[in-house]
Amino acid sequence: MTETDMSHNDQTNDPAPESKKPYATPRVVSYGHVKDIIQGGGGMKNDSLGTPPGGNSKTNCWIAEALYGEHDPRTLLLRAWLADAYDRRRSGWMFIALYRKYGRGTAHLIQRGYLPQQLFRPLFDALVEKALDDSACALVAARR
Repeated sequence: MTETDMSHNDQTNDPAPESKKPYATPRVVSYGHVKDIIQGGGGMKNDSLGTPPGGNSKTNCWIAEALYGEHDPRTLLLRAWLADAYDRRRSGWMFIALYRKYGRGTAHLIQRGYLPQQLFRPLFDALVEKALDDSACALVAARR
């Protein structure tokens, strides 16, 4: 390599590099054990009908089961969250009472294809988000 080649390579016409944001160490935020979040509380709460934590397919959340599946975490989360909301008479408990009366029949219509899932999925997706937020807030409050 000649002297002129080296001087040509040493000098670049590129603009100065843009300043970068300073490095920040990543943080892991814990909302608790997945089992506790899905089943609610400390995992020992019962469904309103006395079934194991998270309930079973014979109790509440028939529509969620038809939409997501019997063992899907969203179904288990909704089952525990709705049972707790009904037992504690939190806001919306009267709608849960209506759901208990008409939910099973509606779920059968969804499973058989008489009612399209697209009608119910946005509502139940929103309920899953609300249940997850409430569960996370309850865990954070319990740790304080």
